[in-house]
Amino acid sequence: MRRSSPGANAVWLAPTFGITLLAVAVLLLAPVPEAQAARWGKSYFPDVELVTHEGKTVRFYDDLIQDKVFVISFLFTTCRDFCPLAAARLSELQEKLGDAMGRDVFFYSISIDPETDTPERLNEYAKTFGAGPGWLFLTGKPENIQALRYKLGDRGKTLSEHRNEILLGNGATGGWARSNLLGDISSLATSVRGMDPSWRVPSDAKRTPHTITLGLAEFAARPGEALYRRLCAGCHTVGKGSKVGPDLAGIAERRDRDWLLRFIASPQKLRAQKDPIALGLVASFPTVRMPPMGITTNDAGDLLAYVAYLETQRAKQAPLESLYGLTTHTGARLTPEAVKDKPVAVFFGFTHCPDVCPTTLMDWSNVLEGLGKDGDRLKILFVTVDAARDSPEALASYLGSFDPRITALTGSAADIARAARAFDALYEKNAGSDGGYTFDHTTSVYLVGRDGRVAATPNLRTPEADRQKMLANLLAQH
Repeated sequence: MRRSSPGANAVWLAPTFGITLLAVAVLLLAPVPEAQAARWGKSYFPDVELVTHEGKTVRFYDDLIQDKVFVISFLFTTCRDFCPLAAARLSELQEKLGDAMGRDVFFYSISIDPETDTPERLNEYAKTFGAGPGWLFLTGKPENIQALRYKLGDRGKTLSEHRNEILLGNGATGGWARSNLLGDISSLATSVRGMDPSWRVPSDAKRTPHTITLGLAEFAARPGEALYRRLCAGCHTVGKGSKVGPDLAGIAERRDRDWLLRFIASPQKLRAQKDPIALGLVASFPTVRMPPMGITTNDAGDLLAYVAYLETQRAKQAPLESLYGLTTHTGARLTPEAVKDKPVAVFFGFTHCPDVCPTTLMDWSNVLEGLGKDGDRLKILFVTVDAARDSPEALASYLGSFDPRITALTGSAADIARAARAFDALYEKNAGSDGGYTFDHTTSVYLVGRDGRVAATPNLRTPEADRQKMLANLLAQH
C-alpha cells in the first residue's frame, strides 16, 4: 500500500555556515562624475605589460580596461582553498552572462604568483574551469603584478593573504564596485551588466545587490540548497557529468554516509590521514582539491539531502533512464531501444506479494488483450523491489501466469532503490513473525508519455473509463 513520505513533519535548523554566506556584502562605489573619472583612468593605474594564458602580451589599461566592462579577480594555481572555488563561481557567472562574454563583458583573473604561474600553467587552469571568449588568465613580471595589486587594493604580504573579493568596473565611465563571488549568481550577473549605464535590466530580472534572502519555509523544504548553490554548484553537477570535480549523482550509493559527512566537513583532514578515497580524488582531479569550508557535520548532512533532492528532480524529468541496465527476466539488460517510440507502463512489486501484485499484473494482461494490436505498442515493465529473492529465473517463472508481453526487471538493491526514487515510488521491507518478510509498496502504475515524463498514475481503484482515456491519450502521443 502507498505510505506517506518520511520526514514530512521534520524540524529543520538553519546551517550556521549558510547564515554567514547569506550575509554577503556588496560595496558599490558611488557613481563617478565625468569630471572625476580621470581619477580611475590611465593616470591612476600602471599600464604595465601582462601575458595572457594564451601567450599574448597586453597592456593592463590600454588593452584591458579603458573602454570595457570587466570583472577582476586575483588567484594563484597552487592555491587549494578559495581560489578554485572562486574560479568555479566565475565559470558559473560566465555561463550566466552567455553571449555577452567577450563582447560586452570581460573577466581578468590575475595570478599573484607569477614566478610559478607561467602562461602554460595558466592555460591548463583555464581549461579546467572552461574559460571561454572574454576570460583571460594573466601573469607577468613580479614587479608589475605587485604594482597592480597595490593599486587595486590587494596588499597582502603573502600568497594566502590575497583578497577574495572581485572588482567590477567600467573603464569608459570610471565606475567601480567591489563584490563577492559567494552571492547569488543571477543577481551578480545583473550587477555586472549594470556597470554599463546604457544596459537595460530585462523585465524579468531584479537589479538588486547580489545577496540571497530565502525564507525559513523555503530552506526547510530543501535543506542545503543555499550551501549547494554557493559552495558546490561551481565544481560539481548532479547527473550531468564531471565538471571541475566529480559528478555527485549516485554519491549516496558509491560512498559510505559517515565518510561523506567527514570528507565534506574536513577534506584536508582525510587527505592528511592518507585516506585512500580522498587521495584517489586528488589523483583524478589534480588541478583542484576540495578546500576546507568551515561547514559543520549537520551542514554536510543538509548538502547530501539536497543532492538527493536534485537526483529525484532530474529523474522525474526522464525516469525511464533509471531502468536502463536493469536485468530482464530473460537475463538480458534493458536498453533504450527496448522502449523506443513506445508508451510505457511501470509497476513496482515483488513475486511473493500475496494480492496486489498478481492482481495488478493480471489486470494489465487483460488490458493488453483488450487493446488488440495496439497492445503490441504498449511496453509494460514490472520492477521487483525484492532484489534478494527475485532473480531473473524467479521472475521468468512468475511471469508464466501473465501476458508474455510483460517484461520483469531486477538488479542490485541500490539500482532498484534508484529506480524507485526516479518514479517517486515507495516501498518498505517488513519482517514477518515466521522469519520471512514482505513489502509495503506503492500500488500505482506509472504511465510514461512521449516526453519521458510520468503522464498518469492509475491503480486498481481507478475507474475503467478513466484508465481507458489515459491509455488512449498515451497511445495517441506515439
